[in-house]
Amino acid sequence: MSIGGFVAAGAIAAGAIAFAIGGGGGKAPAHGMDMNGMAMPTQTATQGGTPVATTDARIKNFAFSPSTITVKADATVVWTNDDPIEHDVTFDGGAIGSATLDHNDTFAHAFTTPGTYHYICSIHPFMHGTVIVTG
Repeated sequence: MSIGGFVAAGAIAAGAIAFAIGGGGGKAPAHGMDMNGMAMPTQTATQGGTPVATTDARIKNFAFSPSTITVKADATVVWTNDDPIEHDVTFDGGAIGSATLDHNDTFAHAFTTPGTYHYICSIHPFMHGTVIVTG
């Protein structure tokens, strides 16, 4: 194989790796990364099997943890990105959402109205979470 062939093969491999991990700067949703229908692990903060109110969520290993958070109205939830790559927190309807979060960045939102709020990472849309706000 010629040097040009090695360079082209390396560029193709690097592009495939960057695409697979949501490369391209992470500023826009990774199209083609839709993993709908895949079973994703679910974590709920619990104590003795009963959901526990928490206001702290972590983003780690391409997952929100816990994936379901239960809080009382007027609580503020804070997400921290523990991953070395960018993520965001984007709620259904787009009215609530973070900017792109780099490693150790945080996003906080105060939930004033009871209800169930579903969110994803728009960069990696297979990442799902839910905030349940009680009265």
